[in-house]
Amino acid sequence: MLSSSTAFAQQNNVFVEQVGSGGNINFTQTGVGNAIGNPSVAAIVNGTNNTVSISQIGNTNISVLNIQGDGATVNSSITGDNNNVTTLCGVTGACAGSQITNTIIGDGNTVSQTTEGFTVSTVSINSNNNTVNIQNISTAVSGAKSSVDITSGGGNLVEIKQAGAAGPSGHDVELTIVGATNNVDIRQGGSVDSKVISSVTGSGNALTIKSNHQ
Repeated sequence: MLSSSTAFAQQNNVFVEQVGSGGNINFTQTGVGNAIGNPSVAAIVNGTNNTVSISQIGNTNISVLNIQGDGATVNSSITGDNNNVTTLCGVTGACAGSQITNTIIGDGNTVSQTTEGFTVSTVSINSNNNTVNIQNISTAVSGAKSSVDITSGGGNLVEIKQAGAAGPSGHDVELTIVGATNNVDIRQGGSVDSKVISSVTGSGNALTIKSNHQ
């Protein structure tokens, strides 16, 4: 199964409900409104082992994606302007063994990832207003893992909460912020396995880390 959507210099609003396994779903939007789903109606990808690739360049650049199925790979690349990226994985279905990656270069930013099941969440932002919220809830033995990298300043404000079971190498966070107003809140669940590596350099600062904490 292969699905592709490309739009240029229009309102560029895409609503999708994709059902099937082992597919490659590609979205490319350039200029003006650029939206895949919206806060009221998410784009839905239902099935196992699907790969979703999103490329949005310039202007509003909104995506709201609901993944329903194990083994998903989501790669989202956003360049410029207002930005607002929301990914749900396993909230209304399965999500085990999935990887969610959001890369944003510049402007408004706001990334929200909510996942259930063993997932790897990665966010990279360079830079401007920033705001990252990752909520990983897993009952899998190895829990969930997150990595956030923000460079070149910006508004910053990161919240990472990883709850549920631990086990061999469960619960994992790596965070790097270089500059601007900062405000980091990291909370990891029990029992025992929990690894936080954090590096914040410069500006407002304020850091709360609670490990092995529900």
